[in-house]
Amino acid sequence: MNFHLLMANSYTVRTRIFSFAVPACMDGMINCVQVGLPLLAIRFGASPWFLGMLGWSSQLVRFPLCLGSGALSDKVGRTRVIIPAAVLGAIACGAIGFTHNRYQLLPFYILVVASMGAFYPSLQAFIGDHSPQGQLRKNLSAFNFGWTVGGSICGLIAGYLLSKSQPLPFALGAALAFVVVGLFLSWNRVPVASKHSENGIVPTDGGPGPFLFIARTGHFLGFFAYSVARLQFPKLGIQMGMSEGTVGLLIGLMLVGQAAGIFIAGAGPWWRGKLWPQILSQAMALASGVMAFLVSSPLLFAAAFLIQGTALGIAYTGALYYGLQARTKMGRNTGIHESLVASGNFVGSFAGGAAAQFISLRAPYLVIAGCSLAAIIVSLVFYSHWTDRIDRTDRH
Repeated sequence: MNFHLLMANSYTVRTRIFSFAVPACMDGMINCVQVGLPLLAIRFGASPWFLGMLGWSSQLVRFPLCLGSGALSDKVGRTRVIIPAAVLGAIACGAIGFTHNRYQLLPFYILVVASMGAFYPSLQAFIGDHSPQGQLRKNLSAFNFGWTVGGSICGLIAGYLLSKSQPLPFALGAALAFVVVGLFLSWNRVPVASKHSENGIVPTDGGPGPFLFIARTGHFLGFFAYSVARLQFPKLGIQMGMSEGTVGLLIGLMLVGQAAGIFIAGAGPWWRGKLWPQILSQAMALASGVMAFLVSSPLLFAAAFLIQGTALGIAYTGALYYGLQARTKMGRNTGIHESLVASGNFVGSFAGGAAAQFISLRAPYLVIAGCSLAAIIVSLVFYSHWTDRIDRTDRH
């Protein structure tokens, strides 16, 4: 009995560490690219429109991969999707370091983002597979801490690495992705959640009610705002006289904010089944857009980006948890979750690039504020409609 308990505890710890380490490495890779690439493109003479095109064209490819890869992993197995995706991301990331003009950047960046579209829905479903009853929230918290910590560290240093040597940040990213391949090759692939309980039914944590839609609205908004600032702020920051290292640092602070939001949400179940945390995250996105439109000080930009990142972290945590809560069709639900990342990045890249190119370099932040206000209104209307419907059902 003690031996089985010891083995169960060992498996739980191992799963928790794995849930942290894999996304830490993979998001470290993608943020080496996402912070370094716009700065490199500006060196090559990229316009605001081209910077936006880097974002929306790659997300256009990512979107169907997000929807398809999770469902595919339900059928063929998680690792058969995850390992090829990580290898593709590593090769494309390393290649970016040896490009010579902005047009060479585009195909390699599309491949990096496409690899993320295949990788993350399958990884999230993999964690759901290996999370026994009562462990899902904790393992998802480890996953969320992992991608924000890894992404934050690499995002904060990518600009400085690029200023020293063009291949350096992208070589680091490629190495991290290959570490992920090694971790998966060493993993025991027997999923826990696929094992039936004694009565033949897989236990569930219940349904999310109206909160899945509302959290997904904030989740989409968060990546919309992140893509606007990540791709368009470098042009504004350099025009204002900031160095590449400072611009990279400020963008990296959005990732630090994400880590803070995820830490707050991961500290306990206080936010589950409640409306106000999700509305708060959308209101924070609104505030950050207004701040970034008005301010000129790097310190105030830092505050705006920290607020935006924190908002994204809270919404992301809710959307992922509510999507996996019922323990059914996990690959499909994580595919939808990641497709919202792709679509948020796509729309944000397109809208931000158009606003910066045809209005002003400040205009994209008003777009963030306006979309945040719309998200708040949509969420409140949806929640009111849902509760009214439940009340009518109860009365009858």
